[in-house]
This record gives sequence, structure tokens and C-alpha cells, in this order.
Amino acid sequence: MPPRPPSRSRREDVADALSRVAPLVTRWTERLLASHEPPLTPAQYGALQAVAGGDALGADLARRTGVSAAAVSQLLSGLEGDGLIERGARGGNDRRRQSLALTPAGEAALGSARALLQERLAGLLSDLPPPEVDALGRSLPKLEAMLAGTAPPPRPGRRPPPPPPPHRP
Repeated sequence: MPPRPPSRSRREDVADALSRVAPLVTRWTERLLASHEPPLTPAQYGALQAVAGGDALGADLARRTGVSAAAVSQLLSGLEGDGLIERGARGGNDRRRQSLALTPAGEAALGSARALLQERLAGLLSDLPPPEVDALGRSLPKLEAMLAGTAPPPRPGRRPPPPPPPHRP
């Protein structure tokens, strides 16, 4: 008999825990990547991973890196300027259809950043029992695939400025 799916309230509890853990993991990742040589932002690291995996096009790259679709070109230009990626031939005049590849420096930077994150974050998991680490290891790739394949909710529109205070003579 297949396992019963968790109840709605259990899913809500897990979602609540995820919303508390995600900013902490983000902070750790940001700080570790900033201390890396060369220093990287999480968006740059995500872009290097995407280029290495062949998933570096348009909206997919924007979702994977956490930047807007408009900022992807600027992100890639910065990585190219740092000598970490190289652009290949364009498909017409559309920069989104341009092939991308890691340079040897990009491969080295991605490899050493990945090793740094693995080492330091694995240290945080050392107090968890092996079955919990195994369960987390099975769940996170599925969660990543769901999040990477789904556009986040749109940003709210700008709020109108507050009205000026009433004029008092």
C-alpha cells in the first residue's frame, strides 16, 4: 500500500518551516560565495550552474538565478567580462538564443564554489540522523525542480505615495 500523502495541516507546517529555513540558507550561501575566490553572488553561481548544465536560456535562466528576465543579459555580460563564460554564435539577432559555455576559469570557479558550499553546508547537517539526511536529500531535488519550473508570483505593483498632510494655516 502506498504511503498516505501528508495532511493539509502537515503540508502547511512544512511550508512554514521552509519559509523560515530558506532565508537562513540564502544568507549562508551569500556569505560563503562572497568569501570565495573569485567572489560570486548567488545569481552568478546559479548562472554558472545553468550554463554548465546547458540550461541557460531566457526565463528559465531568470528563474534559476533569481533575477528578472531583463537582468539576465546583464548577469551574463558580467560573467563574460570576468572571463567565466563565453558566448558562441547567435541564433539570428536574438541574444537569448546564443550558445554559452564555461571557460576553464568558469569551470574552476564553479567547481571550487560548489566544493566550498558542499563542505560548509554538509557540516551543518552533521548533527542530523542519517535517515533525516537521506529524506532531505530525496526531497530537495524534487522541490528544486518544482520551483525552477514554476514562475514565482508577480511582484506587487508600486503603491501610490501617501497623500500629503492636510495644510494647516
